[in-house]
Amino acid sequence: MRQILPPICLALPLVLAACVSPEALNPIADPRSQPFIATSDMPVPPNVERAASSDQCAGEPLRAIDANLPDYPARGWSRGLQGWSIVQFDVAQAGETENVSVARGVPGGSFDREARRAVEAWRFAPLSEGAHLVGCVVLFEFTQGEVRIR
Repeated sequence: MRQILPPICLALPLVLAACVSPEALNPIADPRSQPFIATSDMPVPPNVERAASSDQCAGEPLRAIDANLPDYPARGWSRGLQGWSIVQFDVAQAGETENVSVARGVPGGSFDREARRAVEAWRFAPLSEGAHLVGCVVLFEFTQGEVRIR
């Protein structure tokens, strides 16, 4: 004779799982809490001027109010990847960044997304009346688990 499990036995694992924090179920949820182990060489950064000219971004000094570096991508960290991203952006008279785009990046993907997201959040002191900077460029290097600006 076949025994049928009562519905409570089927629901019990779900109820117990709901009582546990996500970190307890997956202790390595964020790989950045573990040491970074490089599995790839750092790609040679490009000649930034050839990849994205910043000739137009001149004439006004930029004073950063809020310019945090991007986070090292969790996926890149867990795979030991390194790379770089060149981001172009404009700065409006009020000091906000506009038209943020990745000009070039290696390996791309999550590295480029993190770099673009960081620059989109940057804020500068207001520029002179009527000033607007176009084509500003920044290079982020994601290497050995750290992010540097160059």
